Amino acid sequence: MKTVLFVPGFKEDLNTRDYTSTIKMIEDSGYNVEFIPINWDRTTIDNWVAELEAEYIKHNPKDILLAGFSFGAMTVFAAAIKQNPVELWLFSLSPYLSEDIHSKDMRKSWLNNIGHRRTSAFDKLNFKKLAKSIHCKTLIFAGEIEINKWPGMKKRALRANKLVPNSKLYVVEDVGHDVSDKRYIEAIKQAI
Repeated sequence: MKTVLFVPGFKEDLNTRDYTSTIKMIEDSGYNVEFIPINWDRTTIDNWVAELEAEYIKHNPKDILLAGFSFGAMTVFAAAIKQNPVELWLFSLSPYLSEDIHSKDMRKSWLNNIGHRRTSAFDKLNFKKLAKSIHCKTLIFAGEIEINKWPGMKKRALRANKLVPNSKLYVVEDVGHDVSDKRYIEAIKQAI
């Protein structure tokens, strides 16, 4: 049985939102799921990837799927470039990579909110270059409301779908930035 290593959104844990429902659906679809708690305090994506990799190396990549929500999606993407899993599931991939940070869609207040150290770490990650390292099946999900509200998220989802080989984009109707929304969960279920 394949195992899904699931990374939550920024400053979230298992109880922040109803991750339990999302995880249950994935398990009911025939997968084991390991929720990967991340220490978000005073850390950067480099630390988050290291935390995920500490668990990832315990498994055979041929038996692993990486899944993440928001900054968790960025984390699993960055981990997958080093060693591809069987599949990569990106839920509401955040637009904070180098190209995003320097786009006109990026608000300075958003960068101020995450801090200088995190922004510097994200700025080192060029999506176009990194996408060439992904060779596994990749499912990209985005809520219709979130991509309409934040143009950067829409551009990130479309570019990811274009640049990552063997990827497919799913836009979930009438859903915002919430992987635990019943409609989002149903879209994942249909796709996997």
